[in-house]
Amino acid sequence: MSELFYRAVRFVGRGVFRVASAPRILHAERAERPGAYLLAANHESVFDAPLLTAATPRVIYWLSITEIFRHPAARWFLSSMNASPLDRSKADTATVRAIVRHLRRGRVVGIFPEGGVRTGENSALQQGSIHEGVCRLAMLARVPVLPCAVLGGSKFARWTRWAPGAGTRWAVVFGEPIFPPEDRALPSACQAMAEEITLALRALSTEAMAHV
Repeated sequence: MSELFYRAVRFVGRGVFRVASAPRILHAERAERPGAYLLAANHESVFDAPLLTAATPRVIYWLSITEIFRHPAARWFLSSMNASPLDRSKADTATVRAIVRHLRRGRVVGIFPEGGVRTGENSALQQGSIHEGVCRLAMLARVPVLPCAVLGGSKFARWTRWAPGAGTRWAVVFGEPIFPPEDRALPSACQAMAEEITLALRALSTEAMAHV
């Protein structure tokens, strides 16, 4: 599927959010950077991906869990939106190769490195952690990770928050790119990079809190 469908959906989605909400997008210029990168965001709500799609100036090739692709309608829509399924129960080499191909073509791949929706103390924004897979992908493709905090998505679980003029507040804050270490052979390289991404996410969420 070409990027035309993605851009059409994003255009419509931005219109819906513009009518019903009051978004605050901080440091969008960081997400406009040329070339490939992994967009790594926290995941507190099922609405995070739509919000990030609306907020990010570049096209995102999403990486999602394979369970969502089991429904035919969801599979068609996600595939049309350039999303790829990741089977977490095994070493999904086919998906990893597809992701690396996207990155080597200069594209942006979006990922929720917490591995699922995480709230409260389980969130990486508090005491939780992220999976090191995002770091391994960055090292394999030799691209940076752009941390990103998204807050306020859970508000859209209530239908009243979609009403025109509701003014639902949400925020997306893009961070500075984090580059993989030059010595990728070090056993601690992934762990150190994961910790750096986690700290960046927490700092970005603090910045975003004033706007939700």
